Amino acid sequence: MKRFITLIALCSLMCFGLNAQDKHFTKITVASWNIGHFALGKAGDTQLTHAVLDFYKQTYRAYFNDLNADILALVEYNPLMVNATENQAAVEAREAILSNYHDAQIGPKYDYNCNAIFSNGIEVLRTDTVLFSKMVQKRYYLVTTMRLDGDIVKVVSTHLDWNQGENGAAYRAIQIQELIEAFKNDKYVIMCADWNTSKTEEYNAFIEAGYNMANHGYLGDILTYPAGSAPRSCYDNIITKGFAHSNVKVINNAMLSDHSLIKSDLTKLAE
Repeated sequence: MKRFITLIALCSLMCFGLNAQDKHFTKITVASWNIGHFALGKAGDTQLTHAVLDFYKQTYRAYFNDLNADILALVEYNPLMVNATENQAAVEAREAILSNYHDAQIGPKYDYNCNAIFSNGIEVLRTDTVLFSKMVQKRYYLVTTMRLDGDIVKVVSTHLDWNQGENGAAYRAIQIQELIEAFKNDKYVIMCADWNTSKTEEYNAFIEAGYNMANHGYLGDILTYPAGSAPRSCYDNIITKGFAHSNVKVINNAMLSDHSLIKSDLTKLAE
C-alpha cells in the first residue's frame, strides 16, 4: 500500500511538472501578406468587379482556408473588395472572404496604406493606430494587444516607406527605430509588415534589439517580391520577440498579389 501511494505521488508530481511546462508551450501560426488592394498584382485600386466576384471569392477563401493561420496580418488591405457601381452595391472584403476569422482589426486607409489584423482563438484586448513621426506617404502601425495563454502579446501590422524621393530610405530607418522603441519593454511582440527593405542589413537593427525573424533569420534571406518567377527582394517578414520560429513558408501566387505571403509557426518561449 505504501508503495502504491508513493507511485501516485510521483505521478502527480510528474503531471504537475508537465502542466507547468505546457503553460509556456504555446504554438501559433502567423501569416503576413501585402494583399495589394485586390488589384491582382497591378498598381492601383481593386480590379475586381461583380462579374468575376464569385470566382475570386472562392479563390481567396480557398487560399485563406489552406493557410490555416491563427493570426493573419494584411497590408495594402482594401476594405472594399468590389467598388460600388451605379446599379450594384460595394462588396466588403471582411464579409466576402475573411468571415472565417472571428476577430478583425482594420485600420484607416490612406491611399495605398491600410493595415489589418485578423485572428481566431486569441483574446483581443485593444487596438491602437500610431502614425510614424517621419513619412513620405501617410503611414502608421496598427497594434493589437492580445492575451495568449495568460501573457500579453503585442501584434503589429504595418507598411514602411520605400525609397520614394530623397527621404524614403532615411524615414524607413527612423520608422524601424520607432517600432523598436515603442515595444522595448514588452516581452512578447509579433510584427508583420511589408518592410520595403532595400538591403536585408536593415533588419539587423531588430536582431540587435533581441528580435527573431522568419526572413533573414535561420533560413537566410528569402525573396518575396515581386511574386512570380523572378523575385528579387526580401520585403516581407515576421519579426518577433519572445517567440521561436519554425516551419517558415513562402506562398508565391502572382495572380492575387505582387507580393508573396510569408508564414511561420511561433512557439512562445518560457521565461
